[in-house]
Amino acid sequence: MHYLNGSWVNSYASKMDLLVAEDGSIVGQYSSTTGSTGLYSVIGNCAPEVSSQEREGLAVVLSIYWHPVNSETRDESWHWVSTYCGQVLNNGELSVINSLVATSNFNGVSSGDYIDKLIFKKISNEFKPLAILSSEKIEKTMFSNPINGEWIGENPSAKLCLTVTNNRYGLVQGTADYQNTKIMFNGFTDTNIENLSLQSISICGYMFDRDVPISLSGWLDLNSNSLQLSRWIANATTPDNVYYQSDVESWLLRKK
Repeated sequence: MHYLNGSWVNSYASKMDLLVAEDGSIVGQYSSTTGSTGLYSVIGNCAPEVSSQEREGLAVVLSIYWHPVNSETRDESWHWVSTYCGQVLNNGELSVINSLVATSNFNGVSSGDYIDKLIFKKISNEFKPLAILSSEKIEKTMFSNPINGEWIGENPSAKLCLTVTNNRYGLVQGTADYQNTKIMFNGFTDTNIENLSLQSISICGYMFDRDVPISLSGWLDLNSNSLQLSRWIANATTPDNVYYQSDVESWLLRKK
């Protein structure tokens, strides 16, 4: 059994249930009691099968869409996404940087990218059935969306192709050509962008040539038609070198 499988809780009493496939792809759900409350979708990537004895230095990235799947009471945080980037430490805790992408004002919080460090502790090895449909069961097709298409990086040199595949859950798939390798991505984008100038996105993948999980998070500026992203790479480190577990780089891309 993969060590990440099961339930995790952080200091805010938020709970995260994760299920890891054989290839290291992750689906899950997140229940929060801070800010807005609800049940949220999680998609991510980590190294494939890792036993409990090999848990130290297990790098992981996760994408979360803060549009609850169990509520109809809208608020502006429904437009937001997060990327979690970090690793399982030698004490078994999951340490991540939370990059929260806010594309609308809410509860005194202005649009921007907010950074926080979170520690999760495992409370159960058992995985409870998802209240959200698993990625294999969600109907996927191509939906019209401004984020669809091919994007070319101005700095650094990269090519990103994106397609929204499910409007209800905000699912988006893509591929990237970066550092002479092709990366497959899955994650979320805001599909309720009426009267907004920014569209949030957070997607995860795995760079098999470097053996590291990777995430892209940020927003599409609908006025300038440019993608402004943070590229996150999670590094597995020794206990003495945890300060470089999360590597970030700024990307600017424009539609081809």
